[in-house]
Amino acid sequence: MTAAISLESISIVLVKTSHPGNVGSVARAMKTMGLSDLRLVEPKSADICSAEEAISLASGAVDVLENARVYNTLPDALADRNVAFALSARLRDLGPGLQSPQEAAREALVLTQSGVGAAFVFGAERTGLSNEELLVCNRQVTIAANPAYSSLNLSQAVQIVAYALRMEWAAGVQAQADENSLAGTLQQGGRLASVKAVADLQAHWLRAMEAVDFINPDKPKKVVQRLARMLAKTPLEQEEVDMLRGFFSDVIRVVDNRLYPHEFERKKH
Repeated sequence: MTAAISLESISIVLVKTSHPGNVGSVARAMKTMGLSDLRLVEPKSADICSAEEAISLASGAVDVLENARVYNTLPDALADRNVAFALSARLRDLGPGLQSPQEAAREALVLTQSGVGAAFVFGAERTGLSNEELLVCNRQVTIAANPAYSSLNLSQAVQIVAYALRMEWAAGVQAQADENSLAGTLQQGGRLASVKAVADLQAHWLRAMEAVDFINPDKPKKVVQRLARMLAKTPLEQEEVDMLRGFFSDVIRVVDNRLYPHEFERKKH
């Protein structure tokens, strides 16, 4: 296994980061373990990576800051990632299944060998990831800590995950050909949908539910969370996403009475 395949292709995504020093420290934590792809979603300032404090705390990892990319939304940041591991200390109902950093690192490395893009997503310093942000991801990682005080600094959390990735990489994790795994799906010729493609499918699915009055958009109850959890359980191929979105488009079209000629004829009879 090479770092080019397993480590440099794994992204670290920071959502709504406010402190330049944390971004610099994250860059340093990443580079010490062989990671280089840093992505920022809605940082407090667009030039956070060039702030003096960020550069100072990055030390020899300024190149990670210089190459960092900024996005307007989390789905946009994950547009080319197929699996997203959300870091959160809080347990939430209807969220994805929990993994340790070691388990997540092992899965991420196996998947990158099969051509899957993986990302680890960290929330804002004070609030962490929101429920909506968590549900964009299809994995949840929790760092075991003192239950009486489990609050980790952002860069510390990134360092723990980066270390787990480095250790699993050094151990030489090899992809398993289990036909039910993500790696097995790819080995059979499937092309996995990106995290953003699945998020767009979820939004389309909800619009179709609203169109047929299956849900009240103002009071969807737990349908949104249940749907997100269901979609996170199964690796979807892009063709499957396209098929489902085509179906939902037709559902909405028929509800809006935008019928094809043969449908008008059938309706008459």
